[in-house]
Amino acid sequence: MSDIKETKLSLEPCDGILFEGPFNRSVNKKLVIGNPSKTQKMAFKMKTTTPKLFFVRPNIGVLEPGEKVNVDIYMQPILQEPVQKRHKFLLQAVEVTGEMTDMQEFWKQQKEQKPENIWDTKIRCELVFSKDEQFRQAGGSARSPVDNKDGEDHFDAQEISEPVAKLLKQVSKLEDERLALKEEVDTLRDQTIGPDSGQKMMQRSRQGRSTLFYVVAFFLTILAAFVGAFYGKNYL
Repeated sequence: MSDIKETKLSLEPCDGILFEGPFNRSVNKKLVIGNPSKTQKMAFKMKTTTPKLFFVRPNIGVLEPGEKVNVDIYMQPILQEPVQKRHKFLLQAVEVTGEMTDMQEFWKQQKEQKPENIWDTKIRCELVFSKDEQFRQAGGSARSPVDNKDGEDHFDAQEISEPVAKLLKQVSKLEDERLALKEEVDTLRDQTIGPDSGQKMMQRSRQGRSTLFYVVAFFLTILAAFVGAFYGKNYL
């Protein structure tokens, strides 16, 4: 970490980010980054220990004196393997004294030539699993998820495109609607008296859940195609 002790950027929330399950859909949280200086322009960059789990928009930028920016952090759906509960982001900042035409090249030069000028701070985030997910996590692994240790590598947080961000929000909305529909059907089924009424209600319930399942599956297929294309372009 840099030896510069003065706080260069402000954060809201300042005590970390909490992601609450269920995590079978994308979860979105906002982080507000501010430049408290009245005279100095600041460049910022986001890094993370788990770049395949989180996308950030924007992940890099420049803040004018007194300016703030809303950063969207998208967590990918967890569909199979257990994951650790705690993760970290690293926010870096450096003063901008001249014109900047290429932010990536600017940060490359700063890292190579003036690393002592880079201010940074860690942002801790924690996953709060639902009761069902806690049960699956315990059943799917012989040990509890392992937390990140200090000293682990931080990688550049990948910026998600606007179409994929909108798709993740839509999938999350559909999952909320599915859960609300399931609760409504369960309530009506409990209130239904008589075997014939109960059987009809269960048939309607299966039909409704089946339709919504196919809609969610359709959006997840499109999302997988976007994400696959993104990683194929950037990592392969």
